[in-house]
Amino acid sequence: MGTLVACLDTTLRRISGAPTYVLTDNAKTVTVEHIAGIPVRHPQMVAAGRHYGCQVVSCVPYDPESKGGSEATVRIAKADLVPTSANLPAAYDTFTELADARLTWCDAVNSRRHRATGQIPESRQDVERHKGLSPSTFRTTAA
Repeated sequence: MGTLVACLDTTLRRISGAPTYVLTDNAKTVTVEHIAGIPVRHPQMVAAGRHYGCQVVSCVPYDPESKGGSEATVRIAKADLVPTSANLPAAYDTFTELADARLTWCDAVNSRRHRATGQIPESRQDVERHKGLSPSTFRTTAA
C-alpha cells in the first residue's frame, strides 16, 4: 500500500496536478472485494484519493478494454526502463541512477507524438489542465 501511494504521489507531483480519476488494476490494495459486481475500495485508497482530490477507480474484471491501458503502461515501462541486455546496462549501481533513468525515459516518451491521437502528451497536458469541467480535468495539487 505504501509503495502504491508513494508512486501515486510521485506521479501527481510530476504532472503538477490530479486528474478527476486514476485508473488502476484490480489489486487488493485498491479493490478489497466486489459485492454484486460493485467494487469495494480499500479505505486507505479512498483516503489517498480524497487527499489528492481525485477518485481511485479500478479496471473492470475480465474486461480487456478497461484493463488494456493499465497493462500497456506496465509493458512499455518493462520494455524500455527495466534493465535488459537489449536496452540498458545490466544493473544500476544506485537507486539514484535508476530514478534518473526513469526521468529521462519519461521525458522521451512524453515528448514524442502519440500514435493514436497524434498529440504530444507533454503539450496535451496543458490543454487538459485548462479545459474546464471535462472528465480529464486536472486540479493543481499542493507540493
